[in-house]
Amino acid sequence: MNDENRTTVQDSAEQAEQLEKEAQAQKDIGSYTHVFQEPFTYQGETYEKLTFNWKTLSGKDSTSIERELLNRNVTTVIAEFTPEYLTAMAARACTYRNADGFRTITTDALYALPLPEFRAICSAARRFLLQSGSRRVTGGAGSGSNA
Repeated sequence: MNDENRTTVQDSAEQAEQLEKEAQAQKDIGSYTHVFQEPFTYQGETYEKLTFNWKTLSGKDSTSIERELLNRNVTTVIAEFTPEYLTAMAARACTYRNADGFRTITTDALYALPLPEFRAICSAARRFLLQSGSRRVTGGAGSGSNA
């Protein structure tokens, strides 16, 4: 690995470590409401804000997201840093339903967002994953073995 690549990897690792520290410092980020800078219109429907309830997601959701991504030839190495995973996670966690009770916020709708709005929503998903994955395990939890 040349010096330039080594520096890029080191910078990325430092950024990841900083994001994890920030996520740990926040209290409860189980839900996130995003208020758009300007109303967002997608397929004839206008949204002023969207709420994402990360706590409603399950292991089945995670597995389904990973399978969907594999079918699109996208490999999830670390979910917290895979934009496609974060986008699919946000689409599943979005609480908005239309008048008929159907989800209208899909990954395609999220990809159509202006970049700052898209990044803010993905960052909220990332913070949730980092915080929930960073909980300290106590001696009474699990088998007590990391092997």
